[in-house]
Amino acid sequence: MFLAHHAAGDRDALRDAAARLARINEGLGGGVDMEAETTQLLSTLLPRRR
Repeated sequence: MFLAHHAAGDRDALRDAAARLARINEGLGGGVDMEAETTQLLSTLLPRRR
């Protein structure tokens, strides 16, 4: 899903999908970290603003 939104140039949908995953992970038994690969992918697709 992240790659599809990125390929379509839909940064808002990409941010929304990342936020949705973060909310799901937070709701799982006190919080679950994203897989390292997912974190790396999101940091590549959504670089932080300066």
